[in-house]
Amino acid sequence: MKNTSEKPYFGYVGRHQPFIPPLYEGLGIDCANTLEGTQNFSNIMWPQGNDSFCKTVLSYTKRVSELEQTVKQMVFESYGVEKYYEYLNEKSTYLLRMMKYRCPEKNENNVGCVSHTDKSFITILHQNEVNGLEIKAKDGSWIGFDDPTPSSFIVMAGDAFLAWSNGRIHSAVHRVVMNGGSKARYSVGVFTYNEGIIHVPEELADDEYPLQFKSFDHFGLLHYYATEEGSKADSTAKSYCAISNP
Repeated sequence: MKNTSEKPYFGYVGRHQPFIPPLYEGLGIDCANTLEGTQNFSNIMWPQGNDSFCKTVLSYTKRVSELEQTVKQMVFESYGVEKYYEYLNEKSTYLLRMMKYRCPEKNENNVGCVSHTDKSFITILHQNEVNGLEIKAKDGSWIGFDDPTPSSFIVMAGDAFLAWSNGRIHSAVHRVVMNGGSKARYSVGVFTYNEGIIHVPEELADDEYPLQFKSFDHFGLLHYYATEEGSKADSTAKSYCAISNP
C-alpha cells in the first residue's frame, strides 16, 4: 500500500514526479481532523497501527483547525458576511501535509518548492528552525520569512479564498529556497478544502467590485490545477472560474 489519493497532491509527492524539485518530499493525511483519517494513514505506515501517532496528529490538526476557523470568522465578520460562516465551515475538510526539504548537494539547484499559490481556502504552516519560505511582493521582489519562535504559525489565503472573496483577498505567491546550511527543512501544513460548490457572497459584488468569479467546485479547482492547462495558468482561480468580460 502507498500514500496515494485520487485528489491531486493529497498523497505522497516527491522523487521522480514531474515538476517536483528533487529536494522535496511530502506525505499527506486527508481528513486529518478525524480519527478515521489519521488511522487510514497510520495503517499504511504501520500495519499494526499506531495509536500514539493518530492521537498526536488528531490533536494537532484540531488545534490548528480552531485557529483556521477563528481567522476565517474574523474575515467574514470584517466583510459583513458572517451569516455564511457556519454553512461554509460545516463543509470544510482538512489536509495535513508533512514536508521535508533536504539540503542541496554541490552545484545542485537550491529551489525546494517552485513558486505557486495554494489551491486551498486557507493554509496554515508550521516549520522547524530552518528558514527558506519566501513570499512574492507586488513589485516582484521576494521577501524571506524568518521564523522568530518555534510557536509561530504562517497563515495564507489560497486560491479558493481569492475567488470566494470576489478578488478582494490576495492569494500569495510563495516558494521555498534552501540557502545554505547543513540541516534539512521540515514543515507541517494544514490546508482547508471545502466539499461542494462555493459561491461568492452577493454582498461582495457591487458597482465598485463587479462579480468576477462564478460559483465553483473546490476540488474541481484542484483537479484543474493538475492539468497541463491549469498548471500553466498565471492564476488558477481566474483561469478556472473567472467571469469573462464581454
